[in-house]
Amino acid sequence: MSQGLRRILCCVGLRGDCDLVLTQAVGLALATSAKLHVLHAVKSLSDDVVNTLKVNIRDRKMLEALMAQRLDQAREELNQRIDTFWRRHPELYDAYGDRELTHSVLEGYPAAVITHFATRSGSDMIVMAANKRSFTATYAGKITKGVIKRARVPVVVVVPTRC
Repeated sequence: MSQGLRRILCCVGLRGDCDLVLTQAVGLALATSAKLHVLHAVKSLSDDVVNTLKVNIRDRKMLEALMAQRLDQAREELNQRIDTFWRRHPELYDAYGDRELTHSVLEGYPAAVITHFATRSGSDMIVMAANKRSFTATYAGKITKGVIKRARVPVVVVVPTRC
């Protein structure tokens, strides 16, 4: 990484308040002048759930609309969380200025989606939550461990107070 950080991938969940993860990622982006992308990975439905839906919802268009609605709701929630983050942290918003903060929602196994996206987008670092409240021998949750195991770039693990 002799050229420094150019792209930072910030991965957030939507279950809790992930302000600390976003704060760390924005701080790193400001300190390094890196571009920041926020990603939320929606876990795919299990085959059993998909098959049950197919059996009970015969209208293919309706089923496709329901499946798309999951991702649309996640996108809307991510947009709201980012807007709320900026309102809570006006000093970071001002410091970030008119730089672009991109974001996306993708579906699949989260650890694989995150590492694939990081590779495809040329990210130099991944910032994500530990998904545990304290640093113990098992400080990271399953997704975080999966990302650490697969990632080809450094992974910054943030221990949030609530996430």
